[in-house]
Amino acid sequence: MTVVADFVRQRRAATVVAVLVLLVIAVVALRSCGSEDTAPATGSEAVVPADALVYVHLSTARERPAVKRATELVEAFPSLPRLRDDLLGRIAAAGGPGVSFERDVKPWLGDEAALALLNARGSTAGSLIVLAVSDRAKAERFLSRVAGTSAGTDHRGTKLRTFGNVSTAFVGDDLVIGPGASVREAIDAHGGRSPSLARSGTYRRAVRTLPADRVADVYVSPDGVNRLLAPQAGALGVAGVLLRRPGLRGAAISLSPRAGGAALRVHSIVDPKAARAAGPPAKAFTPALLDDVPKGAVAYLGITRLDEAVKGLIGLSAAGGAQGARVARLLRRTQTDLARRTGVDLATDVIPLFQGETALWLAPAIPAPILTIITATRDEQATREAFAKLQEPLAKLFAPASTGAGQTPVFQERTVDGQQAFTLRLGPGAELNYAVFDRRLVISTSLQGIRAVKGSGGSLPDTGPFKATLGDRPKEVTSLLFLDFSELLTLGERTGLSDSRTYLQVRDDLKKVRAVGASATAGETESTTELFLDIP
Repeated sequence: MTVVADFVRQRRAATVVAVLVLLVIAVVALRSCGSEDTAPATGSEAVVPADALVYVHLSTARERPAVKRATELVEAFPSLPRLRDDLLGRIAAAGGPGVSFERDVKPWLGDEAALALLNARGSTAGSLIVLAVSDRAKAERFLSRVAGTSAGTDHRGTKLRTFGNVSTAFVGDDLVIGPGASVREAIDAHGGRSPSLARSGTYRRAVRTLPADRVADVYVSPDGVNRLLAPQAGALGVAGVLLRRPGLRGAAISLSPRAGGAALRVHSIVDPKAARAAGPPAKAFTPALLDDVPKGAVAYLGITRLDEAVKGLIGLSAAGGAQGARVARLLRRTQTDLARRTGVDLATDVIPLFQGETALWLAPAIPAPILTIITATRDEQATREAFAKLQEPLAKLFAPASTGAGQTPVFQERTVDGQQAFTLRLGPGAELNYAVFDRRLVISTSLQGIRAVKGSGGSLPDTGPFKATLGDRPKEVTSLLFLDFSELLTLGERTGLSDSRTYLQVRDDLKKVRAVGASATAGETESTTELFLDIP
């Protein structure tokens, strides 16, 4: 981040970075003795400008049980305690001889801390660190000792101490740290001379439903999503893509340590007019097809309006090996391209078949995983007739480029447990299969997928990992996701994941996560996603 880059360029300012990093890890370094959770202190929002791009808030209250649970959760991961201890060592060195978090920072650190990236002019976001101060005299002595003498200025009656590119000021009960312009903005926001997050209606709506047992929360504005997150690589970029949506006004994310794992909540506020203009809203449904997903599935996605969720489907399809990649390529075709290549009108011949509830699931298999799609159909005969018309165009679409005239593959009729099915062989070990039965259309990269849906060997909701992550899911959702994370890692290692040096560095930590479950609900102006990581 820019604030860190600016700080480390200055010898004395590096000590202030030490305070920040110590604060960030304080949530895993403190111990608690309380018995009941209360909502975290949230005073920092009063000194942060309302148009902040990103606002990260941490609870550092030692009496909160949530902090203790966060500590225990971190201790369960092999690399995190080592990272914490390494940071502590580096911080102590940066602060100079004899600097100690326990002795020098903890005595004056209050119940909360925050980092905000501000909507500054230019391409670089401004930055602001906010530390709650429980003992100002001790904080003053600490700053004087590590920063030495520094230039002082005054802004609206508040003294700023400046050294290098960094300014500090005591604003209300907080110590604020950042470039001078950012600190002055904080002073104005606190004094009511400019809007603060605390007075922002969108921010208040976004954080209103966050759970009381959270230890950290993040607020992101639309500009924060578009300018800071989405352009990034890795996890930040993925977060930006997931948060970006038409009409987004702001989104809040919280982290709560819970028994058996950790819970994330994402609450987004949207402009209903802009959202409606972008397309039909997600439709709530009760996941009736979930019982058709076999217990051996390692991934499941339940949605409606598959035609509106093609981007997410492509990502899941690509995980299905060579067969899944072929399905993904099919989904990438636009209506015009499909009409040109196959003579099939996507809008009238295909999309109507996938507007109801759809379940996608992945099962481990050799040489490649099996991807299966189940969608509900009210009229089996009409669905059979529609797919009979699609057989020839699909065969042409999937035919290898080198196939000569008269050699286009064709669908072959098969029988699966007494049920009629059709198979299109695409090459060695690659095929596309479908069947219509029990008011279901089932499409799979293997006849085993159809057999698993047709059979009765137990369903996914009966498994322990699913119950742990989605056992208390809402009755109606707009989407539902389950990942048997440990099995997916095993599957990935079979297909070369272990060759990645990056993966090997975090493998022991990833293996601590058994499963992930997420459910989403939405209204006209708000949407909420609840995600739980099962960490036995």
